[in-house]
Amino acid sequence: MLILLILISISRSLLLIDFIPSYISIYTLVPISISAMLLSFLVTSKISIICGTFISLFAALIFSTNYEAFMFLFLCNCMTTFIIFNSYKRSDVIVCGYIIGLFNIAIIIGIGLFINKTSYMWYGVNSIFGFLNGIVSSMITLAILPYFESIFKITTNQTLLELSNLNHPVLKRLMLNAPGTYQHSLMVSNLAEAAAETIQANTILCRVGSYFHDIGKLKRPIFFTENQFSESNPHETLSPRISK
Repeated sequence: MLILLILISISRSLLLIDFIPSYISIYTLVPISISAMLLSFLVTSKISIICGTFISLFAALIFSTNYEAFMFLFLCNCMTTFIIFNSYKRSDVIVCGYIIGLFNIAIIIGIGLFINKTSYMWYGVNSIFGFLNGIVSSMITLAILPYFESIFKITTNQTLLELSNLNHPVLKRLMLNAPGTYQHSLMVSNLAEAAAETIQANTILCRVGSYFHDIGKLKRPIFFTENQFSESNPHETLSPRISK
């Protein structure tokens, strides 16, 4: 709801700008890709499509029931959702911005031909704004995504990718204090990731979960066989109940 209100407010505020020339289609200035990127990362792609459709409808009504505005915004939102699907790295958002910019140019040319526009100025200026729309949307998304993650306590694939860094303090402790468990966790992560790819599950979630699944063994690493090496087994001198 917050993202929807922000995009609708931007659409409404564009009408208050008096110095926009008549040959600029105002709907090309609405950064609807922000909604698609944020919701794809924070929630699901399905919610992204639904919310983007509502934004497109409301924005078209704001722009005097403009059919062209609805088509541009709706198609831009759908394409952004498809491109950003299963993206893990933040660099993917930058690439998505360029692709969306090029796609916006194609939409603008298609709309221009459909409504019989003959002005090269209209095509040129709106294509530039359409391309910049995609790039600026990706820049804004990268800037505000961490705040949404923090405020709503959502762990995105980008956060998981940061946790997968083997220099994480907990993983470094595991490597130094429980090297057998550390190697075991790495093997489990490779198996889990391969299995996740096969069934089209979230591979990065499975990998990170495997890295951290045995960190409880840091409390007494010598009590687990993979960390005993040539040392004696402490369980041999304990009663079964205490050993358990």
